[in-house]
Amino acid sequence: MSDTPHLPHDLLASPSFQLEKLRRRTRDFVEKDLAHEGFNLREYWVLTYLVDGDAASQSTLGEVIGVDRSDMVRLVDALEQRSLAHRVKDPKDRRRQIISVTKKGRKTQGTLSPIVRDAEDRALDESTSKQLKHLKKLAKSIIAAEEEDEAASLGDTDDIDDIDTGDGNGTDAPEPAGRD
Repeated sequence: MSDTPHLPHDLLASPSFQLEKLRRRTRDFVEKDLAHEGFNLREYWVLTYLVDGDAASQSTLGEVIGVDRSDMVRLVDALEQRSLAHRVKDPKDRRRQIISVTKKGRKTQGTLSPIVRDAEDRALDESTSKQLKHLKKLAKSIIAAEEEDEAASLGDTDDIDDIDTGDGNGTDAPEPAGRD
């Protein structure tokens, strides 16, 4: 008898169940490898976000990586204690905290990035290159659609520039007045 429990067909056919299993497997591999370096995945995500940009508010970082305020404070505290990030009050709004990456944080992220990629590759080792390419493309399109939905619900269409209206310019913005 197998130690693996029987999974009902409805679970196996469920995208949310499948994605959760994939997320858990990938995260377990990555967390294990990052732990050897003294880090966790959320710390890596924060460093990666900050390395890609100049700085970000603490609340923006929390939204991006899906962490509540109190956990975000602890994450930034941990990065600050290791001199990987720096937190200052926003001069325009004293309630806001602006987080930036330090040189040491930038170097650390560069060291951790291949470790994360390798762990993700091992977690998905049984997948073919074509399957992984398709998975990444699918994930990007789902995330893009979610961002478009959020922007549309807020009435903000500035970020939606990939709408194809058949005119060849990739936008549905009206032509400026007075142009014939």
